Amino acid sequence: MASTSPRSLILLVLAVAVVVSDAQFQLSETFYDATCPQAASIVQQKVDSFVDADRGLAAALMRLHFHDCFVRGCDGSVLLNSTDTMFTEKEALLNKGSLRGFEQIDEIKMELECACPGVVSCADILALVARDATAKVGGTSWPVFLGRIDGGASFADEVNSSLPERTDNFTQLVARFARVGLDARDMVILSGGHSIGQVHCGAFFERLYNFQGLNITDPSMDPEFAAMLKVQCPPTKPFGFMALDATNGTFDSAYYLDLLTNKGLLESDVALLSDPLG
Repeated sequence: MASTSPRSLILLVLAVAVVVSDAQFQLSETFYDATCPQAASIVQQKVDSFVDADRGLAAALMRLHFHDCFVRGCDGSVLLNSTDTMFTEKEALLNKGSLRGFEQIDEIKMELECACPGVVSCADILALVARDATAKVGGTSWPVFLGRIDGGASFADEVNSSLPERTDNFTQLVARFARVGLDARDMVILSGGHSIGQVHCGAFFERLYNFQGLNITDPSMDPEFAAMLKVQCPPTKPFGFMALDATNGTFDSAYYLDLLTNKGLLESDVALLSDPLG
C-alpha cells in the first residue's frame, strides 16, 4: 500500500461527499448564503461543543455521513425512523446498535429550524457535521458544497448489500466501492476514517482466537500486538472496546502505519495491504 500523508486523509470525507451522483444537483458553497447565512457557523459551534463533551462523537458523526452516502446517496435517509410500512436503514443489522449521533443531529436541526425554518436539508447537515467533526480532532477543513435534497425513502435491506463489511477481502471491498463510483485508491483513502473511533472486541475475535477455524491467532498479526489485544479483549468480553489505531481520537496517519507494521484490527483493514496500486 502506498504511504499516505495526514493531509491526504482529508480526502476521506471529501470522497464520501461525492459518493452519490451529485452532478444531478447544482451544489454550491454559497447555497445558503441568502436563505440561512448562519447555517455553517451554527453547525460548527454545535459540533465543537458535542466533541468537547465526548471526543468519541467525532468518529460517530463522520460515520453517520458515510453510512448515509453508501445507501441511496447522501440524502439523509439514514436519519429516517421506521414506520408501519417502512423498515428503515437505522434498523439494518450493520446499523442498529452501531450508529450513534442521531440525537446530536436532531439538536442541530432544531437550532437551524429556529434560525431559518424549512431551509437547511438534513443531508447537508450530515455533510457539514462530518467536515467539522473531522477538523475538530485534527483533520484539515475543506469547502462543503451544499444544496442536497433529503430523501423520503429508507430501506433496511439495502444497507447490508451496500456497506463494506469488516470481513470483506480486497476484491469484495473494491466491488462495493465501485458500485458507488469510487475506485480502489478512493477506497484506501476512505478507510482512513478508522484513524478515529473504536470497535467491539468481538469484531476481530476470529483473527485473535480462531483464525480460519484453526483455534490460532492470525499469523500475520504482530505477536506483541496480539498479546496486548488478548489482555484487553479476553474471550469473555466481546463487547469491550478497542481503539482502531494507536492514536485513537486524533485524525492522522497512524492507522496506515499500524497496518504496515501488522497491527491492524479488522480483516477489511488488513485487506488493504493487498492493494495492487502499490
